[in-house]
Amino acid sequence: MMNILSKLLEVLLQVVVFSLIPFIWWFVTARRKEPFLSWIGLKAVRGSWLAISGCILFFFLLCVISQLWWIPSLLPADATVQSTYAGMGWSALPSAFLFGVIQTGLSEEILFRGFLGKRLIVRFGFAVGNLIQGALFGLLHGAMFFLVTTPLKAAVITVITGFSGWLLGWLTEKGSGGSIIPGWLIHGAGNLILSMVQAFGWL
Repeated sequence: MMNILSKLLEVLLQVVVFSLIPFIWWFVTARRKEPFLSWIGLKAVRGSWLAISGCILFFFLLCVISQLWWIPSLLPADATVQSTYAGMGWSALPSAFLFGVIQTGLSEEILFRGFLGKRLIVRFGFAVGNLIQGALFGLLHGAMFFLVTTPLKAAVITVITGFSGWLLGWLTEKGSGGSIIPGWLIHGAGNLILSMVQAFGWL
């Protein structure tokens, strides 16, 4: 019980921290124009469900390929957060849900697609803004792996993750009418599934 409570506090802290800079920016620049939640993309989805479904399918294929081939061949076995759930079975579910869907899924979508992506797209246009957002997403995730594997392997992971960030940015802006909700759900579901795959030793 204590582990879940401490995980919940950790999750809430990350969501608050990842929301703080967007909130301050909104408060200073945009609070009279649009409510905060709408401004960061926590709003109704308006877009083509065909495009959203295609993007979701492609993202899941990318997750499966990366977990079955790329990640095992590029990283030591215990280098990912998901590896901490190895062998736990169903007991991993509450913590894996909090980690995958809220801690990383929600907080990263707020920061990268809801804040950075939207501001960069306003400033530079969709093509350049989304590319920068995806690159920053990849660099943040890839930076830690430069300490545990070769620079070439870490660079490959950075590119794969950056492409995932670009794809989530496309889904948000082009597929969902600016809503981060589909990206949040697919990002969170991907993390959760990969954690549970580790928990049951299916890899």
